[in-house]
Amino acid sequence: MDNRLQAYLDGELTLEDLPLELRARAREWNALIDDIRDASPAGAPLGLDTRILAALDSAGRRARPAWITWLLRPRLVPVPPAAALAVLAGLFLIVTVLGVPGGDAIPESRVYVQFVVEAPSAETVQLVGDFTEWQPTVELEDADGDGVWSGRVPLLPGVHEYMFVIDGSDWVTDPNAAGYQDDGFGQKNSIVAVSPVSGT
Repeated sequence: MDNRLQAYLDGELTLEDLPLELRARAREWNALIDDIRDASPAGAPLGLDTRILAALDSAGRRARPAWITWLLRPRLVPVPPAAALAVLAGLFLIVTVLGVPGGDAIPESRVYVQFVVEAPSAETVQLVGDFTEWQPTVELEDADGDGVWSGRVPLLPGVHEYMFVIDGSDWVTDPNAAGYQDDGFGQKNSIVAVSPVSGT
């Protein structure tokens, strides 16, 4: 298509601006456009919606302050994997230490329980139980050397099983325990029942 005829169809030139050889062709296009308009349902002219949206978009861009345009412009922000892992680890710690915001769970208060066992010939005494996952992590003390080993341990309210480990190898049941439970290995675990602190 001749560029001048295209300019006429776009409304940039008038019929009189076209040379004589293109005027006949322009009239044919006008007749075709009129036929399409007559055949189309009544309403806005063809392409009006596109022109209105384009005008609104350009007006909106002109009216928008430059700093808003700058803020809304998409940007690619590179994040090193180590920084992303650090952020995730921080969020994990916040959730595990402080809990989930809005949660209705009330943290239980721990109760200090005194454990005492007589072991006059012992070099070391450790306390193990379900509260230590049966690992000898709690060391009892014999401060005055009289063979009575003791230690205070914070426990959650409930029933707990435990034993003493003498010199790292002898697992001993507490003879003064409130109760006993078979451990499944031919021995008995000692039992302590911890009541919640009143007022919690």
